Parts: sequence; C-alpha cells; structure tokens
Amino acid sequence: MAEHNGVNCRLEYDEEGVAWLYLDCADASTNTVPMRVLRDLTHAVEELEARDGLKGLVILSAKQAGFVAGASNDELEVMDDLEHVDSLMQWGHSVMGRIASLPVPTVALIHGHCLGSGLELALACRYRVAEAGTNTALGLPDVKLGLHPCHGATARLPVLIGAWQALNMLTSGASVDAARALKLGLVDRVAPMEELRNAARELLRRDPGRHYPGIWTRSLLWAPMRWLIYQIRDSQMRRGEASIENFPATYAMLRLWRDHGGGGLTRRLKAERESLLRLISEPGALNLVRTYLLQDRLRRDARGQQVPFPGSVHVFGAGEIGAGVAVLLALHGREVTLVDADENALQRVDRRAEALWRQRLGEGDALEAARARLSTTTEAEGLGQAEFIVEAIQEDPAAKKTLYASLEEAVPDEAVIASTTSTLLIEELAADMTRPERLIGMHFFRPVERMPVVEIVAGADSSDRAVASGQVVGLAMDKLPLPVRSKPGFLINRLQLPYMLKGAEMYERARREIIDTAALRFGMPIGPLEMADSVGLDVCLHLAERLGYPVPEQLRERVEAGQLGLSTGQGFHDWKRGRRVTASVPPGNHAMQGIAEDLVVPIVREAQRCLDEGVVADADLVDVGALFGSGFPAYTGGPLTLKREKGWG
Repeated sequence: MAEHNGVNCRLEYDEEGVAWLYLDCADASTNTVPMRVLRDLTHAVEELEARDGLKGLVILSAKQAGFVAGASNDELEVMDDLEHVDSLMQWGHSVMGRIASLPVPTVALIHGHCLGSGLELALACRYRVAEAGTNTALGLPDVKLGLHPCHGATARLPVLIGAWQALNMLTSGASVDAARALKLGLVDRVAPMEELRNAARELLRRDPGRHYPGIWTRSLLWAPMRWLIYQIRDSQMRRGEASIENFPATYAMLRLWRDHGGGGLTRRLKAERESLLRLISEPGALNLVRTYLLQDRLRRDARGQQVPFPGSVHVFGAGEIGAGVAVLLALHGREVTLVDADENALQRVDRRAEALWRQRLGEGDALEAARARLSTTTEAEGLGQAEFIVEAIQEDPAAKKTLYASLEEAVPDEAVIASTTSTLLIEELAADMTRPERLIGMHFFRPVERMPVVEIVAGADSSDRAVASGQVVGLAMDKLPLPVRSKPGFLINRLQLPYMLKGAEMYERARREIIDTAALRFGMPIGPLEMADSVGLDVCLHLAERLGYPVPEQLRERVEAGQLGLSTGQGFHDWKRGRRVTASVPPGNHAMQGIAEDLVVPIVREAQRCLDEGVVADADLVDVGALFGSGFPAYTGGPLTLKREKGWG
C-alpha cells in the first residue's frame, strides 16, 4: 500500500484504488476533532481530490478505544472565544462538505464510540458500517454539554433517518447501539469486527446509493410540520418543568429545527453556525460546558495519582452504604470481600447485587464474572493481605473505634482504612489509632449505585497516599472523587442543610407545593421540603444542632410530634407507601422566582463559607460538589459562579 502520513491521520492506498484514511490523534488514547485534526483532514482530502484513479474512501480509526469520542477538552475550554469557535465551525463545514462531495463512494468504518463530531464526520460519508454489539455507541451528546452539533449533523441527520428520530437524537443527547442504528438507517451494515473491512469493500463495489427515509417521514421537513413538532416537543418539556434556562441547548436545537429544518444544505449549515454562536454567547450554555470540564477534572486528578488500585479490598458492614460499595466494586471489575455478622443482611446484598448486575450486564459471562468477584462472609478472613478497608458500620464512634483497633492488629502497616461516616470527624475517629495517617473518609450518598459523587475526606493526620488511594477506589466505582477536609458536615451536607432549613422556615401547609415547585422550576432536582422529608426531619434537626444552625420552629414541632417525613408517613408532606401525596399548586401569581432566590441564597452563602474555611481547595471544587452532590442546576455553573455572575448571596 502506498502511504501518506500526517500528524493526526494517515492515508493508505490499496491495489484496488481504495484510500484508507486512519484517524490517529497524536499523544492521545482516543480520537477527537479539534482544529489541528480538521486541518490534517483538510490536507488529506485535498490529496484525495487530486488523486487519479481513486475508487473509494474508507475512514476508520487506528485507536482501539473507538472511532471518535467527540470534541476535545482543549476546544471546550475555549468555547467562550466566539471567533475561534466560528473558525472551527467553518473548517468543519468545509472539510465535511468536501468529503460528502467526493466523486467516489465513501464509508465510515465504526467501532466503539462514534460520538459528537465523530458521528458528524461519519454522516458526511455516503455509507456507514458499524461493529456489531453493545460496545458500539453512536450519538450526539452535545446538548448535555450545553451545546448543539456544529459540523453539519443538524442538516444531514434528518435527511438520513427522518425528522422525528433525528430530533430525538439531537435534543436528548442519547446514544444508540449498532442494532438500533441499523434499524434507524443511521448505519448501512453491521458486522463483527473481523468482517468490517470486507463489509466496507462490498459497499464500495456495489455503491447502492444513500439511504433515505420514507415519504411520510420526509414530509416532516415541511414548514407546517416543523412548527407542529416544535409545539409538541416544547409542550412536553414544559410539562416536565424544563425551562429555557435549564436546557438552553435543547431549546436552541428546537428553534433551529423549527425555523431552518427545511431548505437547502447551505442554508441549514449557515443557520447551524449562527445558532451555536448565539447559544454560547449566553452564560447558561458556557456554564454547562464548564460543568462537564469540572467533572473531568476530578477524574483526571484521580487518574493522575501515583498509587495503584489496592489488590485486596474488604468492606465491613452490609447495610445500605456498605452493600452498595461492594456491589459497585464487583460490577466494575474489582474483587471485594463483604463482611457482616448478620447472614440475613448478606442474603439481602446477594439479591441487591443480582438485580443491579442483571440490569447493567444482562445474562452471560459478564454476569458470572461479577458474581465471582464478590465474596460475602460472616467472619473476616485474609486481613493479612488486605490493602484497603471500607468501614461502613453503624454511625457509632465507639463501635468504629473498636473495629479499627482490631483491624490495626490484623492488616498490613500500609493498609488504608476508609470510614463511610457522614457526620463524624476523621480526627475524632483516629484519636486512638496507632497509625492515624491510614484513616480517611469516603462519604457516599444514597442510593450509592446512582449518586455520582463520593467525598474523599482527609483528616489532620491522613497521609497523602491514603487520600490518593481513596480517590483511586472511588474512580474505580465510576464515581467523581471529591477531596474535602474533615470539617463538620464536610461539603455537600453543609450545602444541602441550609436549603432544607430555609424551606422549613418558609413552610405553611397551604404553600408547601408552591415552595417545592419554585425550587424545581429554578432547576433543583428536588424541593427542600421533600428533601427534608426524605432525609428525615429528625436527621435534619440533629445536623442543624451539630453544625450550629438555628432550628426553625416548624421543624422542631414536627420532630417532637413524631412526624419525621417519609419514614413515618407525615412530615412537611404526606406520604403513602413510600410516595409523596402531591397536591396542586394553588392558582394565582406566586412569585416563584423570588421564592427560588430565597431558597438558593442560603446555599450560596454556605458555599462561600466552605471556601473561606478551606473545606476544599478552590471555588471550582465547591461548585462541582454542589452540582454533582446536591443537584445544583448545571446552567448556573454552581453556587459560587451564580454569586459571581448574578450577585446572589
């Protein structure tokens, strides 16, 4: 094969006259499409346009991980530079258009992830061939980052798979596997990895023509139908309390579709470019981009720790938290031993594990492997080789200290012990230990399987190595490991408590739905009164007293009356069979924005206090804790960003 090598891609020509364009981003394990890659693609396409005897083009990845993962973090970090973004879009439109205009058949050969700009590159080809199986994922997740596609997907996808399905992909950000992509018409062939090249060659030889949806589906591109679809989708979103502020990219995508979904390709590409530039000129979209970059920072920090994953992990305590930790570790490929004297508790863990693993892994070898990785026992064994201990027993300092004393006699000197305490200071728990530097906190949130953050709590004597090990273990569970100092309430509880207390202070039975609804419309995932009921009003009272907050009389009265929330069936709301009994918001103008601000300002003020006290290292970590631990709305960028941009607090 003749070759042409670039920095981020290379061309090879076979004896049949077919060009094989390999994407291979320099110094990266996955492919992305920043400006430097667009320039290299442009040079490659220029060569293809000038080449005599070219019979076809196959675009594929040289990376094992997949085709293209989407935008690079380098590009996302400069998304506020409108001139740069405009230039990026113009390069992208140009090179995708030139690929689409090549006078020979073109095939995107896809394995693994094909996301964002990667799918846009594949859409510029005449055909797409995907590896069979669930590991292949095709999607446009841009809206989840506060953006929308910028290299032509808004114009090309509806023509390929139909307006309704395209709009679902564009506005949800959801991915589809190879089988679903084939059914949609998004790909033309699905084949096992070893047969992908032959499938691509067969398409090049036959060149059967592009896929087009049926006439009814194409009719949805007409202006009256676009307006009707817009009204339907807008109504669906508003019924779900989705505001333009919360989902700026989704609404921008809907407006782009409504106004420019029909017409010629050039007009639609121009509209796509103008729409994205308008979108990123607003702080809400940029804050969503920043939110993604913040979570990536936590993952990169954990990956950068110079400690390996511990070879032997033991979890003590098969309650809600301990069970969740053990089940997740086994799910993500780590061997773990769960210890609890209660055999019934261990049996409940087995049932919980089966349900989660079947949901995530299905049947087959992967499920069997997960089962083999989790061991449960009533007697601790093998502690002489244990490298990492998760202590998840009851929130009783005496019981915890007794366990630590027995563990220190059995485990190696280098072993790390991580307490899942949510209220106790690490210094207090480590006071009687012979090696207090080995103790850290790992504060998980319920339900462990779903909540994305774990606080990695460093006490005054905790070693850097112990903290780093906690970050590595948290990352292995697919969590965002957030390093915090051992201060009362840590970070996330301190951000949640003022929100619940303010709701309690404002409580009147006739206004309870108004209070919670105002919070939901602002973008909080749960209202303060419902959150307090779910946590337990007695727990809220205990935390408030422990942290020195004034306790609203409405809260104290209910606790004294035994109305503790979800657990008793009565609290600020009424509960039946574990579900809140909802009531309608009374008619009238309730000044929802003002109520929301009253609820949120205490969070902002507490966030500033946490920063001032050094609970975390910087303002970004306060924001990321609020965003992923407390569900603070991503479009705000976090409480400290909200304070900086709007002056709240």
